Amino acid sequence: HFDAEGSATASIPPCSAFLNPFDPRDAAGPRGLLKSSDIAVPKGPNVVNTGILMLREVFDGEVPPGGLLPWFESHLSPDFEASLAGGKIVQNKDAFIAGMSDLLKSFPDITFTRTGPIAYNNSPTIVVWTAVVKGTHSGDPFSPLPGVKAVAAKNIACQNDAEKITAVFASGSGLSKIKGIKIEALPGGRGFSGPVGFYLQAGGSPTDLL
Repeated sequence: HFDAEGSATASIPPCSAFLNPFDPRDAAGPRGLLKSSDIAVPKGPNVVNTGILMLREVFDGEVPPGGLLPWFESHLSPDFEASLAGGKIVQNKDAFIAGMSDLLKSFPDITFTRTGPIAYNNSPTIVVWTAVVKGTHSGDPFSPLPGVKAVAAKNIACQNDAEKITAVFASGSGLSKIKGIKIEALPGGRGFSGPVGFYLQAGGSPTDLL
């Protein structure tokens, strides 16, 4: 166009106009250049994370804005299966969420913290990491299994041993639905794993578990 004196001038757009906005999620993932454990988890009402970033919404020691139960309800596939205590306990989606609900009633501040890396395990749909579950028994009396005598709350802070968690994403879900979770105690612990570990730390008797 021409300026006020009739001279031709060029309208030069800013440099940002030539650049595509960079979203680190595009570079993360099973085959990405960035590790999904190395970038901040995107947050916000319109953010939809998948893969490791989705898992980290819960398993990095934080509670998602809507709470744990709605998160699991939304992100577990209908045919979900959990393997706990080295395979001794197997739960479908409903049973897993019911167990989580019972834990939250007794341990309202329960969190799933992570130690070390979280990474795809030689597969674009399998993720492995080490977790430490923490919670304070400040709510309802707690029993880890049907028929086991409940222990009253005494505001005892509980921390289970480090456990290996393997998560498998449902095929065709775009890494947005979890088909299975396997939780295994790691060697060298104190014997505190799963709901039973919380029960023993909260004052429950081993003999009541027999």
